[in-house]
Formats: sequence, structure tokens, C-alpha cells
Amino acid sequence: MKNGTKPMYQQISDDLKRQIATGELAVGAKLPTEMELTKVYQVSRITTKRAVEILAEEGLIIRRPGRGSFVLGEPQKHERKQTAMFGAVVAGIAAPFGQCLIETLSEEVWEREGSLLLLQSHGKPDLEADAILKLKQLDVDGLLIWPSAGEYLGAEILQLIVNRYPFVLIDRQVKGMETKSVGTNNVKMTKEALAYLFSQGHRDIGFVSMEPSFNSSVEERLEGFIESHADQGIAIQREAWLVDAKADLLYEQLVDLLQRNPTLTALFVTEYELAVRVWESLQSLGYRVPTDISLICFDSPEELAGGVCFTHVKPR
Repeated sequence: MKNGTKPMYQQISDDLKRQIATGELAVGAKLPTEMELTKVYQVSRITTKRAVEILAEEGLIIRRPGRGSFVLGEPQKHERKQTAMFGAVVAGIAAPFGQCLIETLSEEVWEREGSLLLLQSHGKPDLEADAILKLKQLDVDGLLIWPSAGEYLGAEILQLIVNRYPFVLIDRQVKGMETKSVGTNNVKMTKEALAYLFSQGHRDIGFVSMEPSFNSSVEERLEGFIESHADQGIAIQREAWLVDAKADLLYEQLVDLLQRNPTLTALFVTEYELAVRVWESLQSLGYRVPTDISLICFDSPEELAGGVCFTHVKPR
């Protein structure tokens, strides 16, 4: 195949375009590698590399690092997306944070004339992994991930990091790894919550959370809790910490906490849904909130069931 009027890379590119147009290379088919093309056309790899680049520039193929190049189709039928399409994987949508997150993401994408595909993991790592795979298969331009709680990130997220796939973690940081993340200034917000309790005369304050090592946000809130006491010169009461709260054992755990710390006048709870369970358990134990004990948490609606005002700090 020689044509003196065109460079060789252009001739190869034209031949591959012809194969795509005629269906010899069908949509979704994997393009021969650059090394394979060098053997077919008897040229250098630099030449085939440029030919393949032309196909990618014209939107005829998509290049997948580590996997190869795949046919998209004829340019007039398969033009590249003119607007961005993002995928979002969220742990849940029932909690106030989840509702606010989805509303904000939708507004931001809409204002930029983009599209948002949303999948919910319900906080389950296996569903999270499936959601990430599905969105990648849909060729989204990037992912926004509010990960499920756990000591380690899921394998699919780690694979995104290794492959340098564009994604942003929400409300989670990964120590020692280069990732983009956005989240609340948990230390600052916790200190604001504690400052309010201190201003109300509270000195004996308990800390209630799920396992901190499973969640960087919880770790940061514990850090803010400790710093607040240090700033006020108030001794930390570690025996007043419940840092492994479990839904099915919470009632018994609170009984133990309050029996060991009878002088507690307030509890700081790291998240809304856990705070609801704490409040319900306190009610069952005969405590009136806030008359007998005060309760403050992150991200609560203005009122709970029964019209009880719930003091909280809004993540920002």
C-alpha cells in the first residue's frame, strides 16, 4: 500500500478508516496493537503510532490504558460527547448528608450542561464495586464516589488509583496515596460544636461514634474533640468515649457508658443516624433530651420525630 502523495501514517489511517466504515472493524472491536500494525503494513512503530493517534483525534476509536484501543464507529454517527457525563456512587441517600450531596451534585452538573448518572451502594462494598464497574462501562468522563465505611478502600477504588482514572472521593481521605478528595473541615466543625457545649456550661462531655479507624471523617472529628478540650484546658475523659458503637448493642453500650460516667451532661455524636439511635436509647432509659442530658451531632434535620429539637452542626 503506497501512495506518493500522502505520508505513510496517513495512508494507514485512511485504510483503517475504510475498515471501520465497511464493518471489517466493527464497533466495539479491538484495534490491532501498534506492534501488530507494524507487521501488517511493514512500517516503523512511530508511523503506526501516529496513524492510531489520528483515529483517536477524530473520535473513531477510544484508547484504554492497559487494555488497548477500541472502535467507536464512523465519525458522523459516533461523534464524541459535547457535554461531560459523570457517574456518582453514593453510600446512601436517606441521611441528610446524602440528600444534600445529591442535590448539590445535580445542580452543579446541570449548570454546566452536563449529565449525572447516580448509583447507590447502600454502604455495601460489593454493590459499590458493581456500581463503579457499570459506570466505567458506560464511558463516563469521571466518577464521584462517596465510599462505604470500612477499614480499607474497595479494590475497585484502588484500581482507579493505579490506573489514574479520573475520580474524586467524597468525605474520605486516603493517607499515603495520591487521590483527589473533597470533604468537610471536620476538626473545625467539631470544635464549633464543642465551643457551643462549653458555652452552655458543659464540662463532662461524652464522645459517641462508630469505629474511628474505619472512617477518616470520624478520626478528624475525634481529633477536633480532643483539641477542643485542650484549648479549654479541660482534661480528656477517655472512659467517656464510646468509639465502637453498634446498632444492635447500642442500648447496652449506653447503659455501660452512663453507669461508668454518671457526671456526663452532654454527648457529642459523630453522625446523624447514629445520633437518632442514641436519642431513642436515651428515651428508653428514661433520660430527657436536653433536660437531663444534651445531645449534639453532625448534620441533623431541624427536628426529630416527636418534635424534639436536635442541636447540630451543618457540614460545610
